[in-house]
Amino acid sequence: MSIRTNLEVRVTPSILDRLLDYDPQSSQEAPKSNAASLADLRQSVRRDLEWLLNTRHSIVEIAEGMEELKDSLAVYGLPDITGMGVDIQGEQKKLVKAVENAIRVFEPRFLEPRVTLLPISSVERELRLRIEAKLDVDPVPEAISFDTVLQMGSGEFQVKNS
Repeated sequence: MSIRTNLEVRVTPSILDRLLDYDPQSSQEAPKSNAASLADLRQSVRRDLEWLLNTRHSIVEIAEGMEELKDSLAVYGLPDITGMGVDIQGEQKKLVKAVENAIRVFEPRFLEPRVTLLPISSVERELRLRIEAKLDVDPVPEAISFDTVLQMGSGEFQVKNS
């Protein structure tokens, strides 16, 4: 986590978070400190990242003349990973590339995202990834990282703050 002194962090919640009412009994939200706003943003980014990684799209190949689809909601999420071999290095690299590409296209709050494969246990049926980026907040981007586990049996990603 970076050290911030005398800098006011300006955080704008996502549209979804602005629409959600976490306290319906209150007609106004209580003002939050900069630290609390940044913590809320980190949590909503973690949630949104987990949703992105757990969404599958069925488009395998984009037809000629329809290149705009590669950055559209039609391909939101990851391709189907059912049957992917956790111990096949080529498959692991394809998954890392797909995760990184999905983040670059669909998570605009991340600057310079990087996804790395962590060492694999031969006993566990899971794949571990580290996702690192800079969170785009004013006045200075904030370093952020997540430890992500893909459960190979269910195909579900779990994203945790690291």
